[in-house]
Amino acid sequence: MKVIKSQAVTDTTLTTTDVPENDFAAWLVGTTYADGDKVIVTTPNIHQIYESQQGSNTGNNPVGDDGTWWTVVSSTNRWKMFNTVVQEQTVQVDGIDVTVEQAQIVTALSAVNVDCESIDVIITDPIEGEIYNESFPMISYSGITNWYDYFFLAIERKSDLSVIGLPPYASAEINVVFNGTGDVKVGALVFGTALTIGDSQYGASFGIIDYSTKTVDAQGRTTITEGTYSDEADIDVVIETGRFAQVKNILTDLRNTPTVWIASEDADGTLIYGYYREFNVLYSGPVVSMCTLSIEGLT
Repeated sequence: MKVIKSQAVTDTTLTTTDVPENDFAAWLVGTTYADGDKVIVTTPNIHQIYESQQGSNTGNNPVGDDGTWWTVVSSTNRWKMFNTVVQEQTVQVDGIDVTVEQAQIVTALSAVNVDCESIDVIITDPIEGEIYNESFPMISYSGITNWYDYFFLAIERKSDLSVIGLPPYASAEINVVFNGTGDVKVGALVFGTALTIGDSQYGASFGIIDYSTKTVDAQGRTTITEGTYSDEADIDVVIETGRFAQVKNILTDLRNTPTVWIASEDADGTLIYGYYREFNVLYSGPVVSMCTLSIEGLT
């Protein structure tokens, strides 16, 4: 079990992106907006889309409004991949190219809820030049157990990627390129430091929490309104007893931080970006101890 403690991407650390920020016209103080009109606010570290809640809406700043005049729709397309709503995806035709220079050392990154053909990661140090350049194909071979499946089943793509062991250069630029034709989508791009909790055990359970609603009318007809969902998992992890206090401190430190949880680097579908609901560390022996984690993903 490894975790990537996330670092926020801000206007300062996002150095370049090819995704424009032009979802709607920018809000202007002297413009009158009708009910349902949408605007964007591109103030640093805001980057939100707002919808007017009534007509004759003039001079009311969307930022900080209590819902009387404006409500938040979502982040702008450029910034959806950097907020904490995984189901909101940055979408662009034929690829997405971003470069960040984080304020802290980055040793790992993760792309979550993506739809692309491959992901390139290039790291450049201002003194030593290019120090890392790898391309990761996003084709999934899960479920391919024979040649017939290989040749005739529809091609599936991985939705998540984690890259651990990046060279720890403090002032390096990290360029991430999502390649593909048609709409390329990214739910979350997470940068941070990788930490090891212990060894995940077989028997872990993975599932989803579905926020869709189902209603049944008087005739028994069911109507399903699709909603978002989040991942969840319950995992047992074996840790070295000598690291008991360290692991407890790591988990305590992560209690309010969006975190990428990687149960197994070798198995697709075992990555969750979210929080733990609870953890218990059992001091069970002089050599190894047991940690149990209940994890819930971000929607």
